[in-house]
Amino acid sequence: MSDYIRLLQRHFPRDAWRLMAEATDAPAQPPERLDEFDDLVTLLLEKRADESDETRWLAHALATACMGDNHLWQDMGLPHRAALSELMLTRFPALAAKNSGDMRWKKFLYKQLCERAEVFICKAPSCAVCVDYDNCFGPEDG
Repeated sequence: MSDYIRLLQRHFPRDAWRLMAEATDAPAQPPERLDEFDDLVTLLLEKRADESDETRWLAHALATACMGDNHLWQDMGLPHRAALSELMLTRFPALAAKNSGDMRWKKFLYKQLCERAEVFICKAPSCAVCVDYDNCFGPEDG
């Protein structure tokens, strides 16, 4: 059994890992998103808890799921947001600690990329007074 399949079996619900493993006909990401993907992987690898292959694979799985259109936990095939939060706390604790306001994970990761690039797209002086607060911190339907 491949390492990839073992990773999916261990961290993702049966139906989701089976679908992911069989999704060989998925379209390739457009070239303009490759830099974004690489930046996400770099961020995650810099903040990982350990040097294990499994954590490296999870960094790539998270970056891949960030390319999806749903909440990150949904695009990863996880049963709920708490499972993603647990994964982040275990495998990427430095990032989990920075998300002290419990921002939605995909938004949080992209905000980290913006801060690294010194691109500050938020117009409000703080999240607490932002008109888009509910988009970043509100409950996630699922």
